[in-house]
Amino acid sequence: MKKKLKIAVFMGGRTPERDVSLVTGKQVVTHLDKSKYKVIPVVISSDGTSWEIKSLSWVERFFPQIKSQSPKLDFSPPKKVSLGAFFNLKPLPDVIFIAIHGPFGEDGTIQGMFEFLGISYTGSGVLASALGMNKIAFHRIMENVGIQTPQWLVADREFFLGNQQLSIPGPPWVVKPANQGSSVGVSLVKNKKNLCLATERALVYSPEIIVEEYLTGTEIACGVLGNREPKALPVIEICPKNEFFDYEAKYTAEKCEEIVPARISKKLTKEIQEIAIAVYQTIGCRGFARVDMIIKRNTPFVLEINTIPGLTPASLFPKEAAAAGISYPQLLDLIIDFALENR
Repeated sequence: MKKKLKIAVFMGGRTPERDVSLVTGKQVVTHLDKSKYKVIPVVISSDGTSWEIKSLSWVERFFPQIKSQSPKLDFSPPKKVSLGAFFNLKPLPDVIFIAIHGPFGEDGTIQGMFEFLGISYTGSGVLASALGMNKIAFHRIMENVGIQTPQWLVADREFFLGNQQLSIPGPPWVVKPANQGSSVGVSLVKNKKNLCLATERALVYSPEIIVEEYLTGTEIACGVLGNREPKALPVIEICPKNEFFDYEAKYTAEKCEEIVPARISKKLTKEIQEIAIAVYQTIGCRGFARVDMIIKRNTPFVLEINTIPGLTPASLFPKEAAAAGISYPQLLDLIIDFALENR
């Protein structure tokens, strides 16, 4: 009988997206094939100082259906361990499944630790993760390779206190922290007098912010899977019921409708998929990622890349995979296989 791979699912941590991370982590734990994997749920505390190895009963509180579906699940008993103690456990996990969104999980920080320790992990490496999370670096790279993005500029508190004129079209504008995901700290600004308020909100999360022109059009996303020869998933169309695809719309089912495949031509679909792969490869991604765009007058503009896209019940990436005939457990298998390729 083939030996089960030991998969530690890391979630939680010091991120504004902690709640989303926990949902992603619990979904992953639930859907990993227990005939193939010994699954270890690991929850990092909100201050990052302690790591708790969770039991099945903890997961069951959120997903009671898995007890009847998988009665032979075998988790270690719940225990709190320090970082050093965790990595003294023998044997170490075969793969760390990173389910941490935002800072310290998606920005190359935890990836660097796993690289140092020589442990395989899911998703992109240190550099690609850092570039994908930093919107300033990402936009500059897109400009250098000729991939279209909305017009943008970098600003800080002093910029607006000095009453500088914005050199991009608008209002409206979109104000974002430079280093967050899930629309954390993002504001849609319809007039200049509200710029300072939006700036203060974004500066809570980042010392620098990015101001983009607000483009109206069809918002879409395109997932990508793979390492050396990545493949694009079907394009998904996003129809938020809020003014824009904010945090609430992303994680509240009734606040947004997603349509996959998107209601666009085959020619435009192919173009978007090619752009998504180009962005993925330019940044140096591996495993999986999602590229967000907006289509204005039949032209796609790249907004950002998510190197650890959400895997919650409301998330876009699993819906795209399902449209390609890839079930949730199969998607997890692929992500783990890509991680093992990078040993």
